[in-house]
Order: sequence, then structure tokens, then C-alpha cells
Amino acid sequence: MDVTTFFKVRALPSVDWTKMRLYFISMLPWDSMDGRNTTSFVRWPELKTKYNSNNQAPSGPASLKRKMKAEMSDEALKRFRSTDDDDDDDNINEEHANIDDDDDRFMHGDGLSEEQRNILDIVDSAEETAAAIDLPSLKKNVLKLERAITKNEEMRVRFPDDPLKFIDSEADLDQELHNLMGVSAAPELYPHLVQLGTISSLLNLLEHPNTDIAIMTIRLLSELTDDDVVAEASEEGADGMKALVSNLLEHQILDVLVQSLSKLDESKENSDDKQGVFNILSVIENIVSVDPTVSEKVVSSTTIMSWLLNRINTKQFDSNRQYASELLAILLQTHRENRLALINLGGVTTLLKVISAYRKKDAKDADEIEMMENFFDTLCSTLGEKEGKTAFLEEEGVELMIIILREKKMARMRALKVLTHAMTGDGGSECSDRFIEALGLKTLFPIFMHKGLKTYKKEYKAHVEKHVLSILASLFKTASPENRLRLSIKFTENNFEKVERLMELHEQYAAKVLAADQQFESNRLARNSDGEEEEEGNDIDTEEERYFNRLEKGLFTLQLVDLVCGFLCTEVSEDQVVRLFLSPRWVLKNYD
Repeated sequence: MDVTTFFKVRALPSVDWTKMRLYFISMLPWDSMDGRNTTSFVRWPELKTKYNSNNQAPSGPASLKRKMKAEMSDEALKRFRSTDDDDDDDNINEEHANIDDDDDRFMHGDGLSEEQRNILDIVDSAEETAAAIDLPSLKKNVLKLERAITKNEEMRVRFPDDPLKFIDSEADLDQELHNLMGVSAAPELYPHLVQLGTISSLLNLLEHPNTDIAIMTIRLLSELTDDDVVAEASEEGADGMKALVSNLLEHQILDVLVQSLSKLDESKENSDDKQGVFNILSVIENIVSVDPTVSEKVVSSTTIMSWLLNRINTKQFDSNRQYASELLAILLQTHRENRLALINLGGVTTLLKVISAYRKKDAKDADEIEMMENFFDTLCSTLGEKEGKTAFLEEEGVELMIIILREKKMARMRALKVLTHAMTGDGGSECSDRFIEALGLKTLFPIFMHKGLKTYKKEYKAHVEKHVLSILASLFKTASPENRLRLSIKFTENNFEKVERLMELHEQYAAKVLAADQQFESNRLARNSDGEEEEEGNDIDTEEERYFNRLEKGLFTLQLVDLVCGFLCTEVSEDQVVRLFLSPRWVLKNYD
């Protein structure tokens, strides 16, 4: 039976389409090249092997492996049914008869003739597509999962000392857990998942004797709570996610997850424990993302903070260490209690230790750079508390930041950020005095004068200038009178070059802000000319938008420059003020 005759059959009884697919491909003339250019022709001799007893297709190139539907669509059949059957037969016979004269068929890059491509198109058109998840299918999957759990428990009780007896049931259980992952595509069904009691069953599986089952369950929870699901879902989906997270918290999910961390051994080779740890951290982050108030609870009711500090306190970089640093930074962002918990656990010492590794070397890749930035961000969050500044001083954190500034490595800019946080707020005066006493001015002013910044990109210089000016303003504001005098004297050195630099920065950022105002006004007038009339009450919104636009373009840095100038004027005599700021070249421009 040739291909065209086969496709004339419109209704076939139950057919093993996998066998039929092999029949199609076996008809391709793999060995009929007869000396032609065979380099462009795909060969797969294994296709000619006999179909095995397990009803599985033999292995071969991925480009030729396809799945088929149980039934072939009418559209697929119509594409190959000709209105003139006799013409079809003649065309096929003529094509095979004149194969020696038709080399163009094999010049399309894949080495297939038109008929052969049509055969593979049939397979593509009949490829099985994943069915959309709905409530009946959800209930069906949950029922199958419960049956698999029950069967596995029974087999383990009957044959506790013979793993071969219950290994099949655990394989089935693993498969049912995998099948349930499709529910993540329909978060609006999560309330039904809760009502069916599935969450309780899943949490019980986290304590399964087989760690592979526990790891698979953790992976399922990670998929279900993924924040990307909420971002792409409707309002019903967002409500479903909240219902799921609420039910997880009622079942003490945080305690169970943190306990699971201690059971997994990341040092094992050829195991999934590392992935299991990664997924546990992912579930915790997802829950905190859905309900930020959980951040405080997870620290106060579990030992997650100790585990995270121990996990980052290693030398070797890996994805789990990076994730631990990220989760640590997230937990400390908004809750004072979490920051105090880290301080009480000696977290400042740990952070300074891991940061010190980057004083003489740079991070190797983007992932390690992100981890390093997480360390610095966590330290900055900790310095928001007076207790954090005290621990920072006791552990000589100021001296470490000065060393990092001198080394001129990638961590240099992050060290400036840390010093900015250390010198502001309650307890900042002690850090300011320590910085000056540790000869930090000798390191800070070369950066202020843009010496040694050639290796950094231009966009980094604006951040460096902002942090340096912030440090100078904090030193003038919080340092002792003796140290402020030492700071003021620095501005008189080398014929007042540092004051000249201040004036340059003032002009530079004043021009940026002025240009931003002009561009903003131009855009506003353009919108009005296009017929977009300003509604009553939008004046306040427009002014806020204008203000934020000015901040983005450098208004804050301009304010810092002027603040340093103002502090400097209060620390020197009138004659020095005239020499410093009233030179004809550096008369301050009026800027409203």
C-alpha cells in the first residue's frame, strides 16, 4: 500500500499511530540515493528495526521524533487527498520512476523530497497537544495522587525490608506528583486544590522516607507558588494563590521546609539534594512575595536565619549560596526584628568575612557579582539599626571598607555605599569619627577628584559621586569638632583644588537638572497640543512627576554638593569663604 492509497481511507478503526508513524518513515528511500550527494541527506537506519514489544519507538535523532494523536484530523487528510485519485497515483509513480532526473528534491537543506516532507507534516499536524487543565481533570489527578500515596504506604508496610516490592509504587507516586504540576497553569483552581485536602497530603510527603519523593514534592510546591504564575494570572488566579499560601501557612509549611533543609545533604554527588535546597528557598521566597508579613514570621518561628548565615559563610560559589544571599537580603529589607535577629546571631561578623574575600579580587561572572551585591545590600540593611552600627565598629568594618577602597577592585563602589549607610542616622557619629581617625580622608579624596576611576564605566561615576558627596556631608554633620576641622583643612590644600571640584560638580548637575526641566516642560506642552487636556486636580500629580524627574536627573546630587558647600562655609573664616567661593570664576549661579 502506497502513501496516497493509505490516505484515501477516511475512517480507520483503532490504529496504533506510533506503529503507523514508523511505517511512514520506513517508506522514505533512505538507501535509494545511488551515488548522489548523500551528505545532505539525513540517515536513520534504526528506523528500519522492528517495533519493540514495549510499544516505544526506537531511539533516533530528536528532529525526527514526534508524537501523534489518537485520531488524525480531517484537515491533515485533506491536504494529501487529491480530487483526482488517478492523477495522484500517476504523479507518485512518475516521481519514483524519474527519481534519477529529479535531484532538486534533495536540495532543500534537509535532504527530503516533497512527498517525504508531506509525510512528516502529517506527523506534525497530528502531534498531541497538552489539554488545558480544568476542574474535572484536577479532581482526577488529585484522586490518582491519593491512590498512589495509599498504595505506596501499603506496600511499605507489607514489605518494609524489601525495597524491590515497593519501588514501583514510589515510581508511580513520583509520576503523579509530576502530573499535578500542570495545575500551576490554572491558579484559579487553587481553592479547589485546598478543599480537596491535597495540601495536607503534600506536606506529609515532605517527610517521606525516600528523599526523592520529598524533593519532588518540594519541586511541585515551588511550581505552584511561583510568583510568575500570579503575574500572568487574572484576579481569580491572584485570589487562588492567596488561598493556597494561606492554607500552606495554616499547615505550618515554614517549619516543615526549614526542617527539610537539615535533612538534605548538598555534598552528595549525583543526587538531587542541591536542587531540593534550591526549591525550598524558592518556596519561601514565593510565599514572602505573596504575603510580605510572613517575612517576620519565618525568622521568628524557624531557624532559617542561622541556616542562611551558615550557608553563605563558605568559600566556594554555587547557585544555592547565591540564592541564600538573595533570600537573606529580602528578609532584612523591611522588618527591624529580622535585622536585630541577624545582629544577635553574629551576622555582621559573617557578612564582613564573606565581603573581605572581594577586597583583592573581583567576582568572576554575573551570578557571583549578584551574590556579592547581595552581601553588601544585607550589610547596608543591618546598618540601618544602631545595634548594627555598634557591631560594625566592633568588628572593624570601617577599616575594612577603607582597605577595599584602596584596592580599587569591583567592590569599591559597594564599600562607598556601606560607608554612606554607616554614617547616617542614629549612631552615625561614631562611624564618622572612626573613618577620619583611620585616615579614611586620604583614601576618599582621590576618589572625589576622580583619580583611579578610569577602569569604571561612565554610568558608574554618577553613583560614585553621589556616595562620596553623601559621605562628606555626613562627616561635616556628625563628626566631632576636631575631625570637622581636619576635614575643612583638606579643602584648602593644593590651591583649593577640591573646592574647584565642588564648583565643577555644581555646574554639571545644575545644567542636568535645568535640561531635565526644559525637556519635561516641552513634553507637557506637546501632550497639550495633541489634545490631551489636563484634568482638574492633575496639577499635583504633574508637580510630583516633575520632582521625581529632577531627582532622577541629578537633583539629589546637586543638593549634596550645595550642602557640602554650606557646611564648609560654616567651618572656615570669612576671608577663607571669600577665597573659596567668591572668586570671579566660581561665583555660584542662581538656580531656582
